[in-house]
Order: sequence, then C-alpha cells, then structure tokens
Amino acid sequence: MKLLLSSGSFYRESLEKSFYMAYRAGFDGVEVIMNEIYYREDVVEYLSELGKIVPVEAMHAPFLVDGPSRVKVVSLNKCVEIALSLGVKKIVFHPPMKFFLEPYYWWWFLKNSFNGVDRVELCLENMPQKRWGKGRMSLWSFKSFERLKRAAQKRGLFLAFDTTHCGTSGIPLIEAFEMMGGIELVRHIHFSDFAEREGRFVEHLFPGEGELPLFEFIEYLKSKGYTETVTVEVSPDALPQDDIERINKLKALIDRIKG
Repeated sequence: MKLLLSSGSFYRESLEKSFYMAYRAGFDGVEVIMNEIYYREDVVEYLSELGKIVPVEAMHAPFLVDGPSRVKVVSLNKCVEIALSLGVKKIVFHPPMKFFLEPYYWWWFLKNSFNGVDRVELCLENMPQKRWGKGRMSLWSFKSFERLKRAAQKRGLFLAFDTTHCGTSGIPLIEAFEMMGGIELVRHIHFSDFAEREGRFVEHLFPGEGELPLFEFIEYLKSKGYTETVTVEVSPDALPQDDIERINKLKALIDRIKG
C-alpha cells in the first residue's frame, strides 16, 4: 500500500509545508485538499512544481466552497480536469448532504452516472455522524454503509473509507469496511483515530491516541491483499508545534504501519 499525507493535516499553514513534511517523514505522496486552490489560474503548474518534492497521489475535491451547492458540482468537475492534466489517478469527494441542505448537488448526484470518467478513480467517502441525545444523526444522504455502497455501485464509483468517520457510527472498523464492499470497492483510506470524551465525538486524532484498533485494521488490510492508498489525515492539533517533532512523530507512524 502507498502511504500519503493529507494537506489537511497542515491546513493552517501553506500547502508547501505539507509537501515538505511528507518528504522529510518519508511518505509516498500527498493527498491535496483542493478547497482553496482549484480555482487558481496556474493550478496545474503550481501542483506540478510541488509534485517534484513528492508526488501528488490523490486529490480531495472541495467541500468548503463559496456559494450554493451547485459550486460543489463545478469544483468536482474542475478537479477531474486538473487530475487528468497532472496524471493523478484518484479523487475523493463527499456525497451530497440531505436534499434540503444541498438541493442542487443532491439532484445532480442522483441523476448522474460516472461510468464515463476514464483514467481517474472517483472515490465517494463515508461521512461522520453527530451525537444527538443518546443516539446519532447524519446530515448526509447515505447514513448507512450499505446505502453508500449501493449508491457507488449504481453510479460507477469507488469508495473511500474514513476510519474516524466510521468511529462516529459505533460500528467496528473491519465490519464497516466489509459492509462498504471491502477491497473490491474501497480504493482509498483516510487514517486517523477517534474517541468519545465527555459525551463529545473527537475526530481526526493521531493514530494510537484514540479508541480505534487502527493497527489491527492495518494488519487486516495486509492480510486481505489491500494495495491501494492510505492517507494519514489528522487534525493539526494532533501534531506537535515543532517541525522536527512533527517529522519524527510521522516517521514513527510510518514505521509502525509498514511493520
């Protein structure tokens, strides 16, 4: 499997910092969060230069956009164009939220088929749930892993499995992974920890610092022959402030994952 570093782990700093950290720590590449850069006129040239440090192995389509839900459609299509120009093979994107929250995106997604998108794997991500009293609620259209799987299969999509988002569901990692189709359908993984503390969900913790059996999950993936990408996607608060300490912590994580 290829180990990537998400630029979201350093979103408070320049994009260049993500590539520098990925290079120093020994990652195979970077997953670029495209929120703030997809509309740059020089985006292809910009990412090409950064890709000389370590490769851009995946893109995450914008999920924070200026404007109505229609802009999410425009930005996703733009990311496909950019990926094709750069030779990036994988794009992760969010499913639509419930129809009254993202009406245009919801309508467009349900009416569309992605079977005609060549040379790029579009990976639909499982989304988090929120604490609602003693239960859980979801703001997204596909709350269950089975419904997400069916939506992807119907539209010619692959899936991205986010471990911390899975943690919010209360369903064990391996069980949820298989409910989403296992290695046949899941082509990308977001790797971070989760915990419930004082009745509050805490997401994107550093692996090993929460409640999820993440390293047992990695061994399971290896046993199943998973050879796709795994992106370390933690909150900036989960990393030290000092760059050398950050690099050493990420290096140790890579060593533990590779075993």
